[in-house]
Amino acid sequence: MISVVVPVYNNGDTVDALAQRVAAALAPAPYELIFVNDGSRDESIERLRAIAAADPNVRVISLCKNFGQHPAMGAGFEHARGDSIVLMDADLQDHPEDIPTLIDRLRDDVDIVYTCKRGADAGLSMRVTSLVYHHLFSRIVGVSVPPNIGTFRAFNRKVLAALLRYRERSILYGPLMFFMGFRSIFIEVEHHARPSGKSAYSFGKRLALAISSLMSYTDIPHRLSLYVGGILFAGSVVYGIAVTVQYLLFGSAFPAGFTLILLVLILMLGNLMMTLGIIGSYLFRVYLEVLDRPRYLIAEKINFESRVNGAE
Repeated sequence: MISVVVPVYNNGDTVDALAQRVAAALAPAPYELIFVNDGSRDESIERLRAIAAADPNVRVISLCKNFGQHPAMGAGFEHARGDSIVLMDADLQDHPEDIPTLIDRLRDDVDIVYTCKRGADAGLSMRVTSLVYHHLFSRIVGVSVPPNIGTFRAFNRKVLAALLRYRERSILYGPLMFFMGFRSIFIEVEHHARPSGKSAYSFGKRLALAISSLMSYTDIPHRLSLYVGGILFAGSVVYGIAVTVQYLLFGSAFPAGFTLILLVLILMLGNLMMTLGIIGSYLFRVYLEVLDRPRYLIAEKINFESRVNGAE
């Protein structure tokens, strides 16, 4: 069986066409299409109820509120029953007709098939942030990550079982799949213009995602504070030596001034506040893990015959 997991957030205009095209691409092979409604504010849930009522292959999980894309993915993964799992967005920028191609590339020597976008260029800010982020992450995980990689991907049951073993609250499945190190390949697929609406990922959200990835999978923020602190300390030592040498040789020191004192104080306080902020961010993540709150809560499930493990 093939499980297609689709997080939905305000995609009421596209879910009908998506369901029809997935059915046309996969039928008559056994499959399930799992829509996870992540607290949409439009008519998405009403449309999903109608789709599920007409097609038993369509299963719907409706979360109590907007928990975020990755918790919604987790809800879909925990309910997926297929031997092959496909993850895709609901905006139809990736075509369901490409799903058989991804599944065909899953073999004994390939566990994950990633897709790279071709066509339908994004805005300048999105391209720049994506390029910088994927370059940094490639250096972090030691894997060459193309800057045009997309959410659309397929993986086998072994990868799914490994994903479900990671129970942290601030999980990011995209970086995590690279971090796990399973055998993977990249294929190019056509990336089309969004039929309606706009991406929910603004520049600020993409920046926050990048920072969260760095904190979750590296010690870069911690080392950054050490480097800045070390540079400031080294600068103060050099300045102290220069003042001492000038006094010994010429009998005078650098002229004192309020501006110099203020600059040094600002540098030191800025470094201190940055370091405290980094420590606080890590402590808050530890606090969330200790609370062990569910990553999502389910308000409604449709076309699920029996209870499946998950947070409800």
